Amino acid sequence: MTLTVFLLDEKTSSLSSLHHANVAVSILFGETDMSSKKTATALVSAGRSKRYTQGSVNSVIQRASSLIFETVADKKQATLNRAKGGLFYGRRGTLTHFSLQEAMTELEGGAGCALYPCGAAAISNAILSFVSGGDHVLVTGSVYEPTQAFCDNVLSKFNVATSYFDPLIGAGIADLIQENTKVVLLESPGSITMEVYDVPAIVSAVRRVR
Repeated sequence: MTLTVFLLDEKTSSLSSLHHANVAVSILFGETDMSSKKTATALVSAGRSKRYTQGSVNSVIQRASSLIFETVADKKQATLNRAKGGLFYGRRGTLTHFSLQEAMTELEGGAGCALYPCGAAAISNAILSFVSGGDHVLVTGSVYEPTQAFCDNVLSKFNVATSYFDPLIGAGIADLIQENTKVVLLESPGSITMEVYDVPAIVSAVRRVR
């Protein structure tokens, strides 16, 4: 499944997108640039630095919760770098997680990657990252059912309004965008009914409005 979320930013008029696999969200900004490395090479080398492989062909499988540090200074340094790919605590990630994140970021031409255990968590956190009380989101009518439940039952409690649109709306999406619309969420092909969206038309329409 591919999720595309268009983030509307009034100040910069920027349009960014997020893609997620079953267990991950890769956050992308700007255009993909893999010109320095052929795709075939990137597919077998991404996320496989010596830090992650430790001499083996593929990244090591590391399972850990609490970690041991040689000194108090090392622990303090790990605390400072816990959001930057440093080993700190298992819940924050291990070398195995960091390897996958780095690989996805490189292959997608992204600025970073966040991993989640399921699609519902990935989608929910992607939306929550860009909305606050009083905002509005546009969501396809053929969206993944847990996403609809999240919008209707959770976002509504925080005064975030959701409107659903026909997945075949194309450029007509422009008529639904409000001043407080912060996210336009597409899912192509749609869940269950498998509609294929006219993504270029939708993107162009959104950009003309914002």
